[in-house]
Amino acid sequence: MSRSPAELAAAYDRPPYRTPPPPPRERHEVVLDVLLPWRLAGRVYGPYRMMRLTASGVTAVVGAEFLGPVAQPIATRIAAEALDPLVERLLTLRALLGLGIVLYLVRAVTGTWTSGDLLTELLGVDSVVMLLTGPIALVLGCVPLVLLAYPGTRRRVGRLIARPLLVGVFTAVVFVVMMRSAFLPLAGLLLLWLAPFNLCVLYLVHRNSFAVRAHPLVRPLVAVPLVWLTALGHVLFVDTKGASTHGPALVALLAGPVGVTVTAVIEIVLLRRRHRVGFRGPLGEPPGAAGSRA
Repeated sequence: MSRSPAELAAAYDRPPYRTPPPPPRERHEVVLDVLLPWRLAGRVYGPYRMMRLTASGVTAVVGAEFLGPVAQPIATRIAAEALDPLVERLLTLRALLGLGIVLYLVRAVTGTWTSGDLLTELLGVDSVVMLLTGPIALVLGCVPLVLLAYPGTRRRVGRLIARPLLVGVFTAVVFVVMMRSAFLPLAGLLLLWLAPFNLCVLYLVHRNSFAVRAHPLVRPLVAVPLVWLTALGHVLFVDTKGASTHGPALVALLAGPVGVTVTAVIEIVLLRRRHRVGFRGPLGEPPGAAGSRA
């Protein structure tokens, strides 16, 4: 049964499309976010781990259907913050694959990589590669969602992809400013803060794909071009001697993008089946769902 534009638009007001904003921060929390780079990275690029829907959470969500609007805000927050355990494992695996953990392990075993090379690549050139590929991946992942959306809902979809795009612009600006500041007298102190910040950002970008409080499909759709473009950038700008394009290293280099693509497909399938998230918009209930609840 087809739905009216008003019904489609209203469906965007429910999880996982609409998620509540984080609670207000105390003054000391704001100070810690600025001083501790891993906290600031988590605030901007998403959590290192998401809440899982426990038995009490399930009770709250189900109970909200009977208690009405009084309990609905609580249930909405629980459902928005919770994540399926399988998706949680996929995101952790995706981050490690996106960072090239398989490639580095193979290079370590074959003797073509040292710990100094890892730090140089992750803290230096790989950050620049992510800076170059991130905005492109965001455009490739976000714009199709607006184009595919049903007429009358594209403005809502545009608002749902606005934050990832703004975070991508923010990332580019911040990294350009920090690179220009590398020659200042306090550059040493800046690098002490920047090094862990870079590592956290790299991990969280590959894990969450800039998609905090955004359209649920942004995360898997951005992750795929991001990791393939990053692998290409690694070959062109990082591994200029071609050590990663021969023998087992080439297989390891491709293992990351292929693995991330597989996790993205699984996540899209889970979003469609469990949360009724479609490419054109929220899906209706599956056949028999209403009858089973009755």
